This record gives sequence, structure tokens and C-alpha cells, in this order.
Amino acid sequence: MPEITDKKSHSQLKISQSNELTEAAYYLPLQAKRVLWLCLMQTYRQSEHTGLFTVHVADYQRYFKVSQATASTDVRKGIEELGNRQVTFFPSEGDYEEIRRPWLAEAGLKRGRGQWNIEINSKVMPYLTGLTSQFTTYTLLDCGRINSVRVIRLYESLCQYRSTGIWITTPAWLAERYELPESQRTNLAEMKRTFLHPALEKINSQTPLKVSMKEDEGRLIFSIVSSLLTLPTPA
Repeated sequence: MPEITDKKSHSQLKISQSNELTEAAYYLPLQAKRVLWLCLMQTYRQSEHTGLFTVHVADYQRYFKVSQATASTDVRKGIEELGNRQVTFFPSEGDYEEIRRPWLAEAGLKRGRGQWNIEINSKVMPYLTGLTSQFTTYTLLDCGRINSVRVIRLYESLCQYRSTGIWITTPAWLAERYELPESQRTNLAEMKRTFLHPALEKINSQTPLKVSMKEDEGRLIFSIVSSLLTLPTPA
């Protein structure tokens, strides 16, 4: 994939992932999440993809506004983390209620090129391009302003429901899917104080979403207003 250099293209780059991936359980450090974004934006509006991606250090540097040295270190760390971690899916049909899969099949650094060629696990790829017609789509510019991975996960979940304007879930669901620390898993007040309230404040100030939250009989109800126009469903 050629490096994208013009400012207009930068601002319009979209990231699309299936809702199955949005609802999966995983935790990735920020560098790994950003590397995954650079792959996801290559799949936008594609129903099929080979799973082979080129990640340019120069693109990471440009999009996330870091030095070349930092970008090089971050991309390496991100790919190492993707290679060492797995994602857990919760299929609604089939024999299994829980399936765990590694992210990567292979990663290679091109000599003197400042680029990595990586291959996403073939059993994960369908979740990047979409197993169903339902997608969560957002822009790299929006989520690129957020430097907390778990806040990004919450933003992705909220984007999934921006068309309906409401998302109802439970603290237990959030704790499992976002792999929250034990202190937040076992104490809702702590989850709200150290995660949910700061996260919503950041999302409201740094993204097109305006979100409020209330509790009702053990459920968390998020009301979502988006300043974005409705995005087209990827073909």
C-alpha cells in the first residue's frame, strides 16, 4: 500500500470493523491498536481481503504526530504485542460459546524500507472485513486523538449504536470484554470513578459523540448523540 501523504485523504480515512470484533474481548496496548488501525483502514469498503498488510513507519509518524524514532519503536512494539496476544469471540451460533484466536500469522520487517509486512490470522480476517452486514465505522482522525486504549474500546462500542442513539449494557459485560483491571471489575463505584466518567468526558470533548450515562436496575444506559452524518455501509 503506498503511503498516503495528502492532508485531505488523512482527514477522510475511515476505519471499519465488524460488530463481532467490536464486541470481542481483548486488550491491546496503544501501539498495537494503532498498528491494527493502519491495517483496518486498508480494508474499508472491501468485502474480501487477503490478510496481507504493509505498515509504513512514515504513516504511523504522520497520523499520530510522533517522531520518526518513536514511530519506528512504536510500530515494532505494536506488532510484537499483536503477535503475542489473542482475541476472544463470543459467537451467537454454532458449537462454541467462546473462541480464542491469535491476531497474527506472520510479521516481517523489510530491510532498509521502514515498513513491516504482516499477515493477519486467516480466522480473524473475516472479523476485520465483516462477517455480517453490520459494521462499526469511524474515522482515524477521531479516535487518533484518544491515547487510552480502553477509552478507544468504549468509543468503538458507542459508535456501533450511534444510529439508534442508545446502548444498554452491564458493568460485567464491560469488565469482561474490555478486560478491565480487578479493582474495576469488583467495584462499580471504582469503575465509574476511574474509567467510565473520565472516559465519557474525553469522548465528549475529543470526538463527534456526545454521550451521557445513567444506571437502571444494574444496567448502564448510554444516550448517544453524534454530529457525524450517517456513514455508508461498506460494500
